[in-house]
This record gives sequence, structure tokens and C-alpha cells, in this order.
Amino acid sequence: MLDLGLKPFEKFSLPETITGQRVILCRRTHAHDAELFNLIDHSRAFLRRFLFWIDNTKTITDVITVTDIFSKNWDNKDAFEYVFLDKQTHKIVGAGGIHTISYMNKTAEFGYYLDEKAVGNGYASEAVSLLEEALFQKGIHRLVIQCDSDNAASERVAERNDFVLEGCLKQAKYAYGGYRDQLIYAKLNPNG
Repeated sequence: MLDLGLKPFEKFSLPETITGQRVILCRRTHAHDAELFNLIDHSRAFLRRFLFWIDNTKTITDVITVTDIFSKNWDNKDAFEYVFLDKQTHKIVGAGGIHTISYMNKTAEFGYYLDEKAVGNGYASEAVSLLEEALFQKGIHRLVIQCDSDNAASERVAERNDFVLEGCLKQAKYAYGGYRDQLIYAKLNPNG
């Protein structure tokens, strides 16, 4: 057997609830489906610009199907999807989490979105910060935020959390009849 000198990095779990100053991250479950669908539906035009799955989320059944996928991924420790709750009202203001983990490379990638009415309140920035802390404690070495080159709000989230712009993937995504550039932001675990 070929020995590449790689030490096994065991899969880990994240807490089902993480509480910050403004936002509470709760594991996405079917209890959130109706409220999440309503958020997507009333913010559809706003979200569609950068979330290319929006057009395929037409009914609550579509949200239920995706929640099933996220639940399976969570149970398998392959991805961790949360809903973001306003700490005072406990209303859903967004969703997101860790959608891609490479245990071999100790890397993870964020994905997130907010209700149009919730933008500008620091929810996404705080969610990224809370998850970053949890992932670095678990031994993840590198965190990535990838966003459309026209998504200034997502760029600001990355920059507020001290992620470094590493480059632009030219025409990396095909959506709405054309290719779109993707920016790559990354942050390394300061503890190794």
C-alpha cells in the first residue's frame, strides 16, 4: 500500500445550536421548513441573483427535500446546515453552514444567505465567525468563502472576518445563460 504520509483526520460533529450576540445558529430540521420556504419565497428576486437553485425551489416540498439531504449529510458528518435565528425574536433571518468539508485536507467551505429584510444587521458575519471558531477548534486548517464576483455583500462578510482574497476563478459558474466569475476568499487556522 502506498504511504503518502497523511495522518487520518477523523470526522467530527458540530454543536446543533451555537449562540452569538445577535444570532443563534440552529441545526436545520423539518421544524424550520415552512418559515424557511416563506423567507425564500418573499426574498426570491433578491436571492435569485446569486443563488442559482432558487428557481428550483418552487414549493415547500422542495424545501423538505433539501432538508432531508442536509439531515443525511449532518448525520454522516459531511456537511452542517443551520438556520440563523434573530436572538431576540427567534425568527429565521437566513440559513447556511459548512457545505463542503475535505477531511483529508482539513478544509471547509461556507455557504449562506439572508432574508432580504435582514441584510445589513451583521447576521451573516456573526454566523461565519461562530462557525469559524467551532471549525478551528475541531482542527480544520483552511476555511473558504466562494462568492460571485458581483456579490459585494458576501465580499464584505469575508473581509469583516479577515478572510483574504486569493483570486478570481474566471467564468467558473454557468447560470442564466452565461458564465460568471467566482471570488475565492480564505482564512487559515492561526493555531495550525
